[in-house]
Amino acid sequence: MSASGNPLDALPAAVLADVLGRVADAGDIAACRLASRALLVASYLCPRARLCAADCVRRRRGGGEGRAGAPAFRTTARSLASLLGAHLRSLSLDAADGQGFPDDAMWVEEGEFDEADDLHLTSGEAVTAWAATAAGPVLREVEIADYWPQACWRKAEALPLISHYCLNLTRLGLKNAWLSVDGLKKMPNLTHLTLEFSRLDDEDLNQLNECFPCLHTLNLIGVGGLKDPKIHLLQLKTCRWEVSNVPRSLAVLAPNLVSLELKCVRPDKLILDTPSLSTLKLTIEKLGATVQVDGLASLTDLRIESLDLSYLFLVFVGSRAIRMLELELPESASQYDLLEAVNPDYLLKMLARISEVKLGPRFSCGLTLCLALCKDSGFKSCLKKLLIHVPQSESSFQLLPLFQICAPLCEGSDGNGELGSNPVYTNWELVCLLACTVLKHRTRLINKARARSCRMGSSSHETMPTHLSSHGDKTSSVLARTFSGQMIRSTSE
Repeated sequence: MSASGNPLDALPAAVLADVLGRVADAGDIAACRLASRALLVASYLCPRARLCAADCVRRRRGGGEGRAGAPAFRTTARSLASLLGAHLRSLSLDAADGQGFPDDAMWVEEGEFDEADDLHLTSGEAVTAWAATAAGPVLREVEIADYWPQACWRKAEALPLISHYCLNLTRLGLKNAWLSVDGLKKMPNLTHLTLEFSRLDDEDLNQLNECFPCLHTLNLIGVGGLKDPKIHLLQLKTCRWEVSNVPRSLAVLAPNLVSLELKCVRPDKLILDTPSLSTLKLTIEKLGATVQVDGLASLTDLRIESLDLSYLFLVFVGSRAIRMLELELPESASQYDLLEAVNPDYLLKMLARISEVKLGPRFSCGLTLCLALCKDSGFKSCLKKLLIHVPQSESSFQLLPLFQICAPLCEGSDGNGELGSNPVYTNWELVCLLACTVLKHRTRLINKARARSCRMGSSSHETMPTHLSSHGDKTSSVLARTFSGQMIRSTSE
C-alpha cells in the first residue's frame, strides 16, 4: 500500500487504464478521476471510451431547447479523442437513446424532421471532429448511432471520411444514417462491419464489396437503398442480412461463408453460392421462381421461419444431409395456417429424415392440429433428438404420431421443463410423458373449476365444466390404445 493509504496508487497505470477502458462510459470515467490521483493519471491512457447524448435527445424529444448544448456534444467528442490521442483504440458515440427501427419513428411518418444538426453524428463535420485527431489513425473499433430525426433527410459522409482517417480500423458499426459512398477508400484491415437501420447509396453493393474485401463478419440489418444487391466477399465467414421487400434479387457469393442468417420477404431471384456454408437461418414469406442454391454442399444446420414449407423443403432439404432442422411459423400466422401450407404426412416424413429437430412455440401449436390428420406413421425414422413446446391443453395427445417416429432412444425436451433437462427416453417413454402432461393439464383445470365453485358457494359438481370429463374420457381412451400399441411394438422389437 502506498504512503497515502490508497491501494489504487500501488497499481500500475496500465492496469488502471485497462480497468477504466472496461468502464468505457465517459461520464463514469470522469467521476473515477476524482477518486484517486492514480485514476486521474490512468484516465489519460484509457483505450476505450463511450459518449452518449441521451440527455440532449430527451430534452429535444420533450420539446426543450436542445440547440444550446448542441456544439457541446461534438466538442466533447473532439476533446475526448484529442485527450486520449494515440492510446484510444475503441470509440462509441450514441445519440439514438434506444431508438429502434427508423420506420417506427412517429416524427418520420408525419414528416416532422429535425432541421438542427447538433446530434447528427455521421455528418462530415461531426466525424472530422474526432477522426482528424491523433486518435484517428490508431483506432481499431468505431460505433456510431445517429439521431434519426436529424439524419434521415441528410446524406452523410461518415463512410468516406472514416476510410480516409481511420486506416487501421478493424470493426465499424453505423446506425440510423443515410450513408454516401462517394469517395469511399479501400479499408483492407476492416474485418467486421455492421450497418443497421440505415440507407446506403450503393444499390448493388459494388462499393461495399470493393472497398471492404477482407470482411469476416457482415451485418446488414434494415438497410435500405438497395435494388439488386449482391454480396461478393471472398473472406466472409459470418453474415446476417435482413432485407426489406424492395430488392427483387438477392445474391451471396462467398466461398468461405460458414453461417448465414437471411431475413427477406418475396425475392424473385435468390442465389446462394456458398460451398462452405454449414448453418443457414432463413426467414422468408415466399420463395420466388428463380432459385440457385446448388452451392450448399456443406449445409448441415437449417432453420426455417415461413409458411412456404413445401417449396423450401424441396429446395433446401431435398437430398442434402441435414443434421439439425429448426422450424417456426411467422408471428402473423395462425395455428390453422400450417394445415394449408403443407401436407401432414409429407411433413411427418420430412421430420423423420432428420436426426435432430427443434420446433418453435408457434410451430408446435400448429403441429397439434396438423398431425391430427396424419394417416401413416409406420415408416423408418432417423429422429434421435426432439425439442418441442408442448401446448398446455388436452389437444397435446395429437402429437403422438411425432413421438411414434422417434428412434428407440430419443433425447427429448418439451421446451417448458415438463420432460426435464434434455434426458434420454425411449419413444414409448415419451408417449407416457406426453400422457402425464395432458393429464396434469386436465387436473389443473379441474382444480381451478373446483376452487371457483367453492368461492361461489356452490358444490363442485354443479359448476364443473362438462368438456373436462368428456375430453378427458376421449383423451384417456386414445392414450390407452396408443400405449397398448407401443408396448406390443416395443416387445416385438
